Amino acid sequence: MTFQAITADLVLRTALHVGTGQDTETADDLLRRDARGRLLIPGTAIAGALRSIATRLAPRFDDEKPCQALTGEQSDQACQCLVCQLFGDVNPRDDNEGATAARVLVYDATLNTAPGVQIRDGVGIDRVTGAAARRERIKFDYEVLPAETAFKLRLEIDRRLEKRDKTLPLLAAALAEWEQGRGAVGGRVNRGLGALKLESVCWIERNLSQSDTLIEFLRDGPPWDATDDGRDWLTDRVKAARSLIKPYSGKHPVACSWAVIEFTLAATGPFLTHDLTQAGRSGFDHAPVLATYEKGARPVLPGSSLRGVLRSQAERIARTLATCKAWDAGADAESRKAQFLTTCPACNPLTAKTDDPVASCNSFIKTLPKEERSKFEQQGADGKLCLACQLFGSTWNGSRLRVEDASFVGDKVETKVLDFLAIDRFTGGGRDSAKFDAVVLWKPKFSVRLFLENPKPWELGWLALVLRDLNDGLITVGFGAAKGFGQCKIEEGTLMLGFLHADDFPLPQNDQEPAVQLAIAAGQRLLQAEKELSGIYQTLTYDQTAVDDWTALAEGWINAFNKVVSDPDRRHAFGLKKDSYFDQVDGYWLSDLYPILRGCHERQ
Repeated sequence: MTFQAITADLVLRTALHVGTGQDTETADDLLRRDARGRLLIPGTAIAGALRSIATRLAPRFDDEKPCQALTGEQSDQACQCLVCQLFGDVNPRDDNEGATAARVLVYDATLNTAPGVQIRDGVGIDRVTGAAARRERIKFDYEVLPAETAFKLRLEIDRRLEKRDKTLPLLAAALAEWEQGRGAVGGRVNRGLGALKLESVCWIERNLSQSDTLIEFLRDGPPWDATDDGRDWLTDRVKAARSLIKPYSGKHPVACSWAVIEFTLAATGPFLTHDLTQAGRSGFDHAPVLATYEKGARPVLPGSSLRGVLRSQAERIARTLATCKAWDAGADAESRKAQFLTTCPACNPLTAKTDDPVASCNSFIKTLPKEERSKFEQQGADGKLCLACQLFGSTWNGSRLRVEDASFVGDKVETKVLDFLAIDRFTGGGRDSAKFDAVVLWKPKFSVRLFLENPKPWELGWLALVLRDLNDGLITVGFGAAKGFGQCKIEEGTLMLGFLHADDFPLPQNDQEPAVQLAIAAGQRLLQAEKELSGIYQTLTYDQTAVDDWTALAEGWINAFNKVVSDPDRRHAFGLKKDSYFDQVDGYWLSDLYPILRGCHERQ
């Protein structure tokens, strides 16, 4: 009998929230604790995150069949795919012949240290006013563990897996994604939380058939702290996994590629992301979010704050282009309105009624029969979602875009204390009870990281336009935009693309347009360059020496986005009833009173 296990240190790169659904007077969602009140990451959360990665990777392993969880199939038979062999059958019914239990046992990850718990605040932003969504009452708070918190990870391996050719390489490939810093666990991962990295991965193996080894094992317990075992196991298994990768021509959402965009976001003046708890501790009405509550803690830009403004600007760009297209396509206001209402590329995710301006995709899906909604839950709802919900996510489809918490860059944190006073519009003096103060950051810099899984060319083009607007000062981040806060510039930006096979590289769809042909040729030249390895992926990083090729490729991505927005074959699955521009008020069309200026979308 052989005992096998994998141990590693799981280190948080951003704050973590693994919720319980329970609330107190201080927070709406508490962190997970054991019966003695000790903080932990449940083994179920870790196993679920690893299984999700493995489910998308497995079909790339030498024509292995996709898991039933990926295809949405309903079957009375056991799946028996590679993933189900590792983590247990996805359809564990008693009458399933061939169903297997999990052969990887994932234990709760316990803390190496005892960090302090923080309270994070969240709020939805109204798409029309740009202020907090008061009508929808989207305000909440929750507990988080700070970045750099370390846990001890332990997995025990059933010895029967060693006899199989691909299961352990698949497990190694999933763990390698975490080792390379592309993993996330817990809740709100797409809003900046739960990013992690594995360190000191170790394979432990003991032959318990030998009496001396068995006695040592029984006397001293499992060798979790072994330092001389299996340090090269992950590297060797990843090499084996890399040799199994094959092109994929199916339609299931398997692992193909990813894009990592990193840059320094530099504020040009005062900057503040408000933390209600920190404000109460400091005695000021407004105070910045800090990494911890300890003295001397450094500021952090929550991923949720940046993600919200990126999505809002992305929606604005898409709707502007669609408005221009509708204006050009219609001869009168009525036909322009009809064109826009059937091709709107970005809904308002905070609305709950179908007759709201630019109503949400979710509000329409809720009107469908239960059978059709159940089908979306099993197979995804991309066909019923606008472009914004496809990229940034919705309550029906999770987002493939993660905007991580951004850490502070630099050694010195410079702050200023500001006083504010509202002016009475009648007297011209100070308004009673309208006095408040704030501690603001002065010209801080943050290290931003965006991760997009399986990027489509139009998605990369859309993000490029949004980040360009952020750099040009058209987007403000955080509190006090009307007061001159939150103006930012982008510094030291870089792009890395990872792909399993050359066929997975995100090239625009081939057509006869010169810009597209140039982009495809540029991408093919870039693929000829020497590539680095990251886990089982090949990678290309933006290189200033090939700036012309990268620029041509980016222009091809933007061209793909423009085509998706204006594609006559892509009709919004639900016709909107009204919007805030193509509408009639008191007998006058707003679009006639405020006409579209010719060339308004040339900048895109």
